[in-house]
Amino acid sequence: MSRGLKVRAGVRSTSDLSRLQRLAPAADPMVFDLAGPTEQFAAALDGIDLVVHCAAYGVDYRQRDFDTGLAANVSASVRLAEAVAARGARLIHVGTSYEYGTEDGVLTEDRRLAPVGVYGVTKAAATLALQDLARRTGASLAVVRPFSMYGPLEGEHKFVPLVMAASRSGSPLDLTPGDQQRDYLYVGDVSDACLDLGSSNDFPSGEVFNLASGSGLRLRDVALAAVHAAGGDVKVLRWGAKPYRPAESMRVVGDANKIARAIGWRATTSLVTGMRLTAAADLC
Repeated sequence: MSRGLKVRAGVRSTSDLSRLQRLAPAADPMVFDLAGPTEQFAAALDGIDLVVHCAAYGVDYRQRDFDTGLAANVSASVRLAEAVAARGARLIHVGTSYEYGTEDGVLTEDRRLAPVGVYGVTKAAATLALQDLARRTGASLAVVRPFSMYGPLEGEHKFVPLVMAASRSGSPLDLTPGDQQRDYLYVGDVSDACLDLGSSNDFPSGEVFNLASGSGLRLRDVALAAVHAAGGDVKVLRWGAKPYRPAESMRVVGDANKIARAIGWRATTSLVTGMRLTAAADLC
């Protein structure tokens, strides 16, 4: 595996392993369920030095049940963190920029949390609960908040794969005017940040870090880069066919200076390179 690490991937017995097998064929799947009894998944953590916790409910906008989000994103995350701490390991909890809500502008980690929806609210609650756990117990955990991630084999409902698929098939895709600015980040940069942070000599327990490029890109420009990488037809993009959402944030950019100061991390993958890698993987 990259960096010479031995990687285990937590999966459910019902999980589709096709993406894992393509993206990380050397990873060793471990079958457990964070919704089950703690003792059942805690044993799977034996011998592990670092856990990167990405499991979440609500990433797919169609997942809207609050009770399920509370159980999966808050309760299960705290139980996992306690089990990791009991084994003397470190935890990187992957939060989200949605914890800031619909705030416009350049967002720093000390910006007030104003989440909306099941996903944002429960992920923000998880961050607060884990910070409290770190303060009370000394657990070695940190939280990262990625902004607009994209990359190979992303869920088909997300913006980049939607645009790529439509441009390849020739199917018209109705979009807003597309002048919103978002901070797009290639997933490989996110994984590098998690590993760099998790292996740092002076581990910043209890801290929260934005993972962002620090630059805003119009959705129009992101879509055009996706189409060009996919070799598709830009004419399928019907800009302005849909209105902006109520209270749409027009500029959401992350300030990544805190993690740069802590471990020297910066996003390095250009939009052109990231889209090329994404398109190539989706064609395999």
